[in-house]
Amino acid sequence: MDKKDQRINVTLFSTLEYEMVKSLAELHGTSLSMVVAKGFSEWLKKNFINELEAYRDAEIHIKRINKSAPKTLAKPDLIFEVDWDQSPIMEK
Repeated sequence: MDKKDQRINVTLFSTLEYEMVKSLAELHGTSLSMVVAKGFSEWLKKNFINELEAYRDAEIHIKRINKSAPKTLAKPDLIFEVDWDQSPIMEK
């Protein structure tokens, strides 16, 4: 893919972040875009897999919470799962 097709516009969260990026660009003699691209590249290397796993875990959890009710009473599924690890601990 051509580099001109790989552009992403970024709006930083604060003026302070902008000034920090600007300072790093001046320090390294490069562009603001290169500083942001490098920072994002490092973030992706550390966080990409964790973000995907967290999304998958959340999706599974939401599906478990939103299980649909039985469509018929012919064979009702009255079995429910009990997570014994979350049961209250009785004190002696």
